[in-house]
Amino acid sequence: MVINPYCLVYSFLALTLLAACSSQQNTTSSPPVTPQKPLIDVNGAIPRFEPPSRIGNTDYNVMGQQYKVWNGIQQYNIDGTASWYGPGFHGKYTSNGELYNQEDISAAHKNLPLPSYLRVTNLDNGRRLIVRVNDRGPFHGDRILDLSHGAASRLGIIGAGTAHVHVELLHPARPANADEIIAKHESRTIQLLATNNLSKAKQVASDVERRYGVPPRVVAMNSMYKLHLGPLEKPQAERLLSKLRGSGFGNAFFLN
Repeated sequence: MVINPYCLVYSFLALTLLAACSSQQNTTSSPPVTPQKPLIDVNGAIPRFEPPSRIGNTDYNVMGQQYKVWNGIQQYNIDGTASWYGPGFHGKYTSNGELYNQEDISAAHKNLPLPSYLRVTNLDNGRRLIVRVNDRGPFHGDRILDLSHGAASRLGIIGAGTAHVHVELLHPARPANADEIIAKHESRTIQLLATNNLSKAKQVASDVERRYGVPPRVVAMNSMYKLHLGPLEKPQAERLLSKLRGSGFGNAFFLN
């Protein structure tokens, strides 16, 4: 859920295994449980290489409980109880800053890095699919995973509300253009101003290009005209924002 994750314990064995979760080489596992029925693969999310989200990947506190994010975890393979969440959170922000769509194939986890990909198997009916973790939770009892309505529906747990599941962390292959993907992810866009006067927006854009050598874009949104600079590489964007704030654009800010 949209709350920003330390390891919750289901048994003494789990406590022992999770004690290493502060390291960069985490391994969390439990003895596999055989599904009661043959495995049935259903369409889910498609794992792809993604840099860590800008937000949602630092340790946090919820209702007095401290949670640690397992940045750098290598293996996560465990059984437990999964629940699902939907209508009350639909359209709100997830912990990594995305808008929650209850029909997407996604999930919330207390500790895994955002985003992560998990293969989830419903041990009661054998149905399994891959979900993308982009949120925090569940903060209720001993549940290990909160599924979106879309994922829970495909796994057949809507009616029951919860299910006994097996979850396995997946690591998408690093593509040849990984550095390019990371650079694009880290790029920043600056908003200089918003005005209902198009002439003013164009004049300021011209002045900024002349002074800083970077042409702003005039973006029309709901009868307003906004000046955007970028996307720019992060170091350049940070230097430029500092200059802008010191020369009359005190309200300039990063859009992303």
